[in-house]
Amino acid sequence: MLKTLAAQIKEFKRVSILTPVCMVLEVILEMIIPLMMASIIDEGVNNGDMHHIFVMGGWMVLTAFGCLLTGILGGKFGAEASAGFARNLRKAMF
Repeated sequence: MLKTLAAQIKEFKRVSILTPVCMVLEVILEMIIPLMMASIIDEGVNNGDMHHIFVMGGWMVLTAFGCLLTGILGGKFGAEASAGFARNLRKAMF
């Protein structure tokens, strides 16, 4: 049964692999943001280091955009893979 289902992935292997990769990258980036915030508070606010606050704030913005991008790409790849898999499965059954 699994061989039959796996055979229907065919040309959608790449996007089927990229979907979880994007999801994992998104989660990793989202887990980094609180660490950056802690660094801003511990090193920037407590020491009065405005340069550190601005630098880490910039990195946080870039990280947030990375989360957004990987989330969008993961959704796109997941939709493409599932729709293609369903199409191939329908063709194989009927």
